[in-house]
Parts: sequence; structure tokens; C-alpha cells
Amino acid sequence: MPSTGYAAVVFLRAGASTATKEMHVVQRVSRRISRLANFCGGFNVPFLECRTPGCLGFFLINNDVASPPKNPVDQTAIRSRTVSRLLTRGFSTLVRKEPPEPRGIPFFGTMLSLIMAGGAQKLHEYVDKRHRELGPVYREQIGPVRGIFVNSPDEFRSIFLRLEGPTPQHFLPESWMLYNEIRSQRRGLLFMDGDEWLHFRKILNKTLLLPNSTKLMSAPCQEAAENLTNKWKSYSRRHVTIPNLEHRLYLWSIETMLATLMGSKWRNCEQQMRLEAEYLALILHDIFVYSSTLSMLPAKLAMKLKLPVWTKFVQAADAILAKLHKLVPDMIRLNGDGLLATMMENGIRDEDATRIVTDFIIAAGDTTAVTLQWALLLLSSRPELQDQLFHDMKKLSLEELLQYQLLRGVWRETLRLHPVAPFLTRYLPADSTIGDYFVPKGELVILSIYSSGRSENDFPQPNEFQPERWSRMKGGYQGVKNSFATLPFALGARSCIGRKLAETQLSLALAQLIKTFKIDCENRDSIKMILHLTSMPSQPVKLKLTEREA
Repeated sequence: MPSTGYAAVVFLRAGASTATKEMHVVQRVSRRISRLANFCGGFNVPFLECRTPGCLGFFLINNDVASPPKNPVDQTAIRSRTVSRLLTRGFSTLVRKEPPEPRGIPFFGTMLSLIMAGGAQKLHEYVDKRHRELGPVYREQIGPVRGIFVNSPDEFRSIFLRLEGPTPQHFLPESWMLYNEIRSQRRGLLFMDGDEWLHFRKILNKTLLLPNSTKLMSAPCQEAAENLTNKWKSYSRRHVTIPNLEHRLYLWSIETMLATLMGSKWRNCEQQMRLEAEYLALILHDIFVYSSTLSMLPAKLAMKLKLPVWTKFVQAADAILAKLHKLVPDMIRLNGDGLLATMMENGIRDEDATRIVTDFIIAAGDTTAVTLQWALLLLSSRPELQDQLFHDMKKLSLEELLQYQLLRGVWRETLRLHPVAPFLTRYLPADSTIGDYFVPKGELVILSIYSSGRSENDFPQPNEFQPERWSRMKGGYQGVKNSFATLPFALGARSCIGRKLAETQLSLALAQLIKTFKIDCENRDSIKMILHLTSMPSQPVKLKLTEREA
């Protein structure tokens, strides 16, 4: 027992089965606390090894200091707080819990397991299976990428709203980062970080995310939807499937973006810019395919070995950026009254406008095109739902269409089942705890949006396409237990800046197509989801349309 003037602080273990390695860790941490406490002065804090079963060791804290304090009460309080902080710091190190991790081989990690499961194209299914085996939080290295995988909606909220910090950082494909470096490319919002990102994000928030921003978007989005529908009438009347559906949707998406940027001036330059849009649509898909392949390889090695996929990727990136770096300044000179003019009025000009708009067009061209393709495929399985939407929407105005819950439920359910980005990423700015596991500052956190969106805990019949589940009711949604389990546009400071534009574009295009056609698909049951950075159908979708009677 300690003598008078000492207080004992004892470390206990659960039982005699504690591993020797754990004992050494505790003792090392404890000695460190001893040294820190003594360094603060006014203490004598030796660590003594304890031989009693169940005890790892204890401190003897001597309050009999050599020089009595001038104010014993204050000094005692200071000592107590200091010891408390030191012990808390020590215990936090002691109980630091690492996420579970599957076994892999050095450098390549579990790449062989992924290859056996179908390769990079099936990464979403592979990670979902890992979550079922290891839980909602686990760590894994796949090829050159190592990170913490998370599929818990509660942890999503914590990461986005509490842990990511004021200037969140996300993962960017090594191939694109290397390309930007060798070409000395300054890129748009997606590639920005820190103060630069925050400056432009604040401007774009006012331009793109405020409630009245939809006014800039609805008219051009509706015009593009009508153009698409009119083009497809010829295929309906000939009773043939839509040829090159993916390309045509890329073209629709790019034209919608260009029209939104230009405003009323779009009609004057539509014919000229349509040729540019055609070229962009042809090359955009290839970029994402090459990027996906390179995501499983060290990009520097691919470049050094001059692998064909690296060469093709660079050629495609060169082509699309060269085209857009010429097109955007031309658009600026036309002095339109659309989104581009609003951005410039708010302070985004010249080179900054070019690089930001360039990346907008690249991102928007892929994401909305892919989502609309999935939505049409899923709708083809629900003819009775198409009829209900048709009858409900016949007399709705543009504004009413954008607020119509069942229509919104179509694209929300589409993005739940087939999120364009099945994984969202963050680098946390400080040591954090996710799901009771310690995550060090700077480690990559990967949010498994595909996996969480298919959870039975949050979505009854999770693999079924049920837009009705998104009908609002008191306290939430009709068939959704936790809406944070699907976050296709992310959340928080770095949520998708194009969310309102994507929602407007998808709602109006779907409404126009449903009001005009009955939608069917000849190969619906044979199509699976694969990844090319974004989620894509495993084979061309054979969409067949039947024109409705007026």
C-alpha cells in the first residue's frame, strides 16, 4: 500500500489471458505518462510493475512536493487537471482500436481476391461482401489504394457534418493527378483544395445551390428534354430500339449543360455548338473507361512502361481538354445570359471560368447521362408506374413537375440502386473515431454508398425498384428507415455543387419521355451493373419506345 501523501492509480486487465504484447504496450504508455507528468513539475510519478493477477501496473503520485505552493488549493486543482489530461491521453492510446482487415500480400493487398471476384468492374459488389463479413467499418488495401471502408449512415453523417473539416479533401485518381502534373494543367473545383477551393465554392454556392437558382436551369433543361423526345419519335414510329443509346444520352447531357450555361443565346449558336457537343460525347465515355482501368494500377508505373491504356488515356484527356479550352472562351465572348454569365458576375472570370466550366461539362456529361439510362431501364420493369406518372403529370406546370414527389422518387430510387459514384471519399484533417475504431489523420476514408443503399436495415426489399418509398409522410419517408443511407450527392461542405442542376435535368427529361412514350427494354434481365469509375450497364441497353396517344 502506498504511504501517506501518495495516491495510487491502477491499470487493470480483464483477466490473466491478456497477451504479453498488450502488457508491453500498456507499460510503455504508462511510463510515457510518468515522464510527462514529472516534466510538468510538482509531482513524483513513478510507474511500478504489478505482479498481481489482473493488474498491469500502477502509478504512485506523490503530492508531497519539495517546495510548498503559495496557494495549495489552486496548485492541487492544477495538479488534478494535469494528471487527468495525461491519464486520458494515455488511456486513449491504450484502448485505441484498429478496424478489422482482411489478409493480403505486401503492396498489392487483396488485389488477387478482387480479381477472382470479377476485377475492378465488380468492386462495388466485392466491397459490399466485405462489409457483410467484417462489419460496417473495416480497412483494406486494394492495389495502390489503402483506406477505411464505411457503410453506416450514422457514420456518414458524422464524417460529413463533423469530421471532414471546413475545407474537405477527397481522393482523386492518381492517373488524373499525374496527367495534370505532366501537362501543367490547372483544373476546376473537383481538383482544388484549401483556400482556393473555399473561395470558388462560396461563389458557386450562391450561383448553383440557392432556391432561386432553379430559374436559370428549368427552361434550358425543358428545351433539351423536348429536343431529345422529338428525335426519339422517329425510332418509336419505326418500332426499333434506340441505336447507340449511351452516346445519345451523353449528347443530351452535354447539350443541356451548354444550353444552361448560355441561356437565351443558346438558340443562336445551337447548330454550331451541337457539332462540338457531338465530338465531346464521343470521347467522354472513353476517358472514364481508361481512368477505371488505371485506378487499379500505379499510374507512374503505367506511364513509365508506356502501357497502351496510359497512352490512350492521355490522348483522350488531351483531346477533350483542348476542345473545351477553346469552346469555353468562345462561349464567354458570346455574352449570354445563362449560368456562365451569372458565374462571371459573381467574380469567376477569364482562366478561372474556363477551367471551372470545363470540369463542369466533363462531370455533368457523364453523371446525368448514366443516371437517366438506369432510370429508363428500371422504369421499363414497371409499366403500371409509367401509366400512373403519365396521368398525374399531364396537366402539371414546370414548377409543379419539379416538386412532384413520385417523379422525384424515380431518380432518387435510381441513384439508390445505381449510384453514379458508388464510393465517396474523404481525408480527415485530424485523428478521429469512426464506429469505435481509431482513424489517424490523413488516412483515406471510403464511404460505400452502393453497399449502404442496399441495406435491409434501412430499405425494406432493398433490391426492388420502388419509387413510392420516397413519398413523404410525418417524420420521414414511407418506405425508408434512414435516408442518410443513400447520399448520391454527398453531404456537408463538399457536397455535389451540381446537385440542383442534375435534379432539374433528370426530372424534366423523365417527365417529357414518360408523357410521350411507353418505355420497354428488350434485354432488361441480362443487364448488370459494372464500374468504369461511374456505374455503367454491363451491355448496351436495348430501349424500345411506343408513342402514347395524344
